Order: sequence, then C-alpha cells, then structure tokens
Amino acid sequence: MNVISVLKTTASVTKHWAVKHAPELLLGAGVLSGAAAIVSAVKAGEKNEDILDCHKMALEDAKEHDATKKEVAKVYLETAGDFAKAYAPVGGFAVLSTTCFLAAYGIMKKRYVTLATAYTALQNSFKLYRQRVIEDGGKEKDLYYLTGEKPKTVTVTDELGNKEKVKVYPTLPDGSIASPYAFKFGKYKENGERNQQWQNDRHINMSYILGQQDYLNDALYCRCTLDDEHRVLKRGSVMLNEMRDLLGEDPTTAGSVVGNRFSNGEPGCDGFIDFNVIESSEIDPDTGKEIFCAWIDPNVDGIIYDKLDEWEKDPFIPSIFDEVESRKP
Repeated sequence: MNVISVLKTTASVTKHWAVKHAPELLLGAGVLSGAAAIVSAVKAGEKNEDILDCHKMALEDAKEHDATKKEVAKVYLETAGDFAKAYAPVGGFAVLSTTCFLAAYGIMKKRYVTLATAYTALQNSFKLYRQRVIEDGGKEKDLYYLTGEKPKTVTVTDELGNKEKVKVYPTLPDGSIASPYAFKFGKYKENGERNQQWQNDRHINMSYILGQQDYLNDALYCRCTLDDEHRVLKRGSVMLNEMRDLLGEDPTTAGSVVGNRFSNGEPGCDGFIDFNVIESSEIDPDTGKEIFCAWIDPNVDGIIYDKLDEWEKDPFIPSIFDEVESRKP
C-alpha cells in the first residue's frame, strides 16, 4: 500500500508540474522537432542521388525491353514513392513541431484571457472602493489612504521670479500616485526629453490639462455609432496612449490596450474621462529651483482593446448629452 501511495503521489505531482509548465514543455518539444526535421531533411537529401540513379536504370531497362506507357508510369510512381519514404520523417517532424508551437500558443492565450479577466475584475472592484472613499471623505482622504502621508504646501517659482504656494501630494514608493497607468506631466518626459506641452506657469499648465480632458470627453461621445433614434449601436472609446500623447508623453504597451469606453452607467465603466489631476512640484535639473508638475491618474476602464469592434445586441438610449456633460469632473 505504501508503494502504491507513493506512486500515486508521484504521478499526481508529475501531472501537476507538467500542466503548470505545459507551454515551456511544448515549446521545447517544438524546437527539438524542428531540429529533427532539419536533420531528417539532410539525411533524405543524401539519398536523392541513389534514388535518381535507380530511376535512370529502371527507365533504361524499360526502354530496352520496349516497355509500355503503363510500365513506364509505374517506374515514375515507384520513384515518387521512394522520395516520399525518404522525406516522410521530415514532414512528420515538421507537422509535430508546428503542432507543439500552436498548442503552446493556445495554452498561453487561454491563461492570458483568464488573467486579464481576473485583473479587470480586481481593478473595477478597487475603483469602486476608491469612489466610495472619495464620496465619504473626499479626494485628500483617498490619497492619504493610498500613500499614508498628508499633502504639504510648497512654494513654486516661475521664470519671472513670481512665487506661489501650492498644495502637493506625496507619491507612492514606486513613484506613481495610485495606478500603474499614472504618469507625470512635467518639464521633462519619462525618457528625459523636453516635454513641449509643459510651460513654466502653473495656471497655463492646468488650463491645458483640463482642456485636453474636456476634448477627450467630447471624443468619447462623438465616436459612438448611433442609429436614427439616437441610440448607441457602437460605443466610443479613447485609449490611454491618446491621453499620454496629448500631454506630451510617449506611448506605452499598456496604453495601447487600456482606456475608456462610453457607457450607460454600468459598474466598472464611468462613461467619462477624469484625469484625476494631482498638482505637485519637482526640482528643475536646469536651475535647481522647485517648479510645477502634475500627476495624471486617468480613470481608465481597464483592458478595452478587445471590445472596440463590439456592437450592442440591445442598443441602449444614452443620457442626454447635457447630462453626460454634467457627469464630467
């Protein structure tokens, strides 16, 4: 019984390990099968000369004996069969290699979809939680719970030497504000290049940021496809990279798959874009003085790239445009 129990446990552990590492195992099998196909092709190539010599001899013999067309055709068929036998391992290994690669891709795709679904659900839950905190205690309380620190007041100096006191908020240890999609609007971009949209004036910068937010909110609605009764058939969308581009930042991989969609108020989809602008300050590397910057933490709805082509099965009637406008921050 002990031996049987050990064998069952070993088989169970081995099966679990094989399932867990199935993509890697299939990828390795695909590489080995591909290498075997190449080796088989080389060996088959070495037999070509012998097969052709046999073919020539068979044809010459057939001509000497005044063979019929049917007998000559039989010689060609036998030669084709010899080539097929020689190259059969090549085709087999090539098919096996392709099958392994496709199977590994299929497993990884399924795992990605599962992970993306779980992440989206977690993100939506966290977003709703933050909304309840803001409604109950305000945005400052929400930031305090996220960072563990209270805002401070600093003095910002512009090019003309004018000083202004600004309330700034701390960032998280990784440099972000709240989400992995947050980014800074400052004098220099993330890659160190000058941000052409930034001006050394707090009021101009804030006006520009909020102006781009209004523009994207209008685009979110105007990109909807409507029917004659003004019902939404296809929802408008705005990708995170569009927001980053308008604010002078370079696109990212995440920015090409996440963004906002027009909605009818269902959970997890706000139906409007809020940059959640958080004013802050930083040290200017050129002058050593404290200058204005802002953290942008868009309220993206999560991964939407796979929903861009969706058409509503039951088109809904959106809120009046003025009501949509009133929902904007």
